[in-house]
Amino acid sequence: MRIVVRAHDARLARDAQALLATAGVEAAALPGAYRAAPDGEDISIFAAMSGDVDDVARLAVTSLAAEPAPLARLIGLKSGSPPALGLGPASVFTSAIALDAPSKLLSAQVEACTRVAIAEEERARRVLTAAEYGVAPVEPQERRKLKALYIGAPSTMFLALERVLADQGGLVAAAFSSYAGFDHLHDEPFDAVVLNGAQDASTAISLCAALRRNASLYHLPTMLVTAPGDIATATAAIARGASAVAEANAPCGPSLGWLFEAVRRERRRRAAEHDIRALRDRMGDSRTGLFKRAAFDAHLTRLASDHHVSGRPLSLAVLRVLPAPGSREPSDAVWKRGFNEIASLAGRLMRDADCGTAIGRDFIAVAMPASVLKGARRTAERIASVSECTAFASGEGGAGPLVFEQSAVEMQPGESGAAMLARAMRALEVEAIPA
Repeated sequence: MRIVVRAHDARLARDAQALLATAGVEAAALPGAYRAAPDGEDISIFAAMSGDVDDVARLAVTSLAAEPAPLARLIGLKSGSPPALGLGPASVFTSAIALDAPSKLLSAQVEACTRVAIAEEERARRVLTAAEYGVAPVEPQERRKLKALYIGAPSTMFLALERVLADQGGLVAAAFSSYAGFDHLHDEPFDAVVLNGAQDASTAISLCAALRRNASLYHLPTMLVTAPGDIATATAAIARGASAVAEANAPCGPSLGWLFEAVRRERRRRAAEHDIRALRDRMGDSRTGLFKRAAFDAHLTRLASDHHVSGRPLSLAVLRVLPAPGSREPSDAVWKRGFNEIASLAGRLMRDADCGTAIGRDFIAVAMPASVLKGARRTAERIASVSECTAFASGEGGAGPLVFEQSAVEMQPGESGAAMLARAMRALEVEAIPA
């Protein structure tokens, strides 16, 4: 992603650039009045660490007419000056990041903002493809009440959290043990979880890590409460994906502000990916969960056109599924059933923003927006390696041992979507990569 830091003051822009570099985020600094970035711009970060939010907002407004527009406009604030509480829609800025946050947290914030931006762009693109394909639009998800879960020993933080959420029309559920907490998390949806580690830091850290190991809870905004001065626990929590850290018996306003920002961002991601999946299903094959071929071709054409305009990379992977050398030849019915299962598995192993289809009786293609060649290769390898380990690949009535040939390409200047797909499939004939 091409990230550009902007501010009227050159020193502020360079300071923000340095903080991002410390977090492993490469960005160009472009101070002064708004002008187009010479190498293109995917994510704009408007540095407001001096506290002059109105000044950077005016600068950001001038970017609204940019062509092509950046994927996201982020405001870079200090950790102690988070955005306002609440779930209201964004105005000029699509999200906020804490430029002086610990490097791991800052990197995670930028990554999360990028993920949301890619998903929202893909949703808009699929809406257009669906309309072209004659598919009805998706009904938006019903907006539900804000809800958080507090896990741990009773404390004043629970009362503060309850008061803040009540002011926003939300509520807090409490679980005073980790077992009860995970029962709650599996039984009902929450916008955030607050872990009290002031009395039992090791259990809170373990819970924070457990959330990251659970696919359905991986992105759940999490705040961990530490004992006063417990920097080690705070650092460990951030390393395990916590969105915010607060000290017990200290003002928690800034930490709750960043927790709310994570909740806003996560709600947007869920809404975008819900619509993406719904549109895929409406244009897809119910047996595999992948796009039907005609819809895939139409969407790939749109993907290629959009990425040529934006200058962002577009990659594509193709896998060919074959019986292993020396294995028995399966019947057509057995092969069709096994291939459909492989295709269905492939659909679950790609990002929601990716677009896949089955081609013929043995090819699977996956188009990946805003992804470089390395990402396409990684996706192809993941699908092949997981598929080779599945039970339906062998055994009584199965298709027998399978091998997967892989090809990955990145779109070249002036190349159409159809030409990119043809190039990837030709590569399997001359340069197959065994999984």
